[in-house]
Amino acid sequence: MYTLQSTRRATSPKICRDFVACVLNSVGHEDLVETATACTSELATNAYLHAEGDSLMLRVMIEQLRLRISVYDASSELPTGVCLPAGDRMYGRGLGVVAALADEWGTADGDPAGMYAKGVWFELRTRGGSGERA
Repeated sequence: MYTLQSTRRATSPKICRDFVACVLNSVGHEDLVETATACTSELATNAYLHAEGDSLMLRVMIEQLRLRISVYDASSELPTGVCLPAGDRMYGRGLGVVAALADEWGTADGDPAGMYAKGVWFELRTRGGSGERA
């Protein structure tokens, strides 16, 4: 598992994207970088725009058949608005993008230390460490 704690600022989504890309490139999952960074960016942006507290936590778990990325924040409010909105609204597309790109997504309880109230995660399937999408 790889973990990054970041301040909750406008730069958080880029820092989280870069961290995910670095981890995946380092462990031979280059094929997942584009999708994983797009989904990570959406979750980190939601945490920046809608959450509470001064920080967020990013976790990258790589298992034999799946990759799970979670973004934790201090807000206990669960995300809503999974459908892509019609028209050119500036906001409201994040979870719709994640739902469209990821194999699965959902929410998790906060961390055991109590610093974060909830997590939002997504999963991408892998092929037994070979780097190919299922």
